[in-house]
Amino acid sequence: MATPPKIPGLGAFADHKSGTPRPATPRFVTAAAWFLCLAAVMQFIASVFAIMHSVSPERRAVLEAQHAAMTGNRPSLEALQNIDVITVVLSALVTAGAYALFSIFLVKGRSWARLGAGILVALTFIQLVGVSYPEGFTTLAQVVCGVLAIALCYLPESSKFFATVKSSRS
Repeated sequence: MATPPKIPGLGAFADHKSGTPRPATPRFVTAAAWFLCLAAVMQFIASVFAIMHSVSPERRAVLEAQHAAMTGNRPSLEALQNIDVITVVLSALVTAGAYALFSIFLVKGRSWARLGAGILVALTFIQLVGVSYPEGFTTLAQVVCGVLAIALCYLPESSKFFATVKSSRS
């Protein structure tokens, strides 16, 4: 039987049995993972508000004005509204999925997960520009949860955990 090819970087996702057992996950890292899961829930709640806005009469009036200003082959008003809803749903799935993925790999001790979560939190922070309230409180809660999670990941106990897991894998 042939051996499978070695794919560079694949070890970042797989847990291989090495001689050194993986250390227990510190409570700070576990709390950080839960904060990221809470941020994913906030993303879904924000998406519900965004879908309600996408099908609202106010948004339809904006789409009608945009539709009237278009020239050439114009999509229907319903198509524009459907594009809004589909965009919200897809972005919710991707963002919440990313938060969940990073939380899973934080608990496993992957250093790249805390870096990726930090980038995701920074991108979420950018969403706060121009957000209207009270709908924007979910995005604000998402940012707060993300910042808390990242802060917990860089505490000395957490950093030692990530370093220990990395050394045990090599």
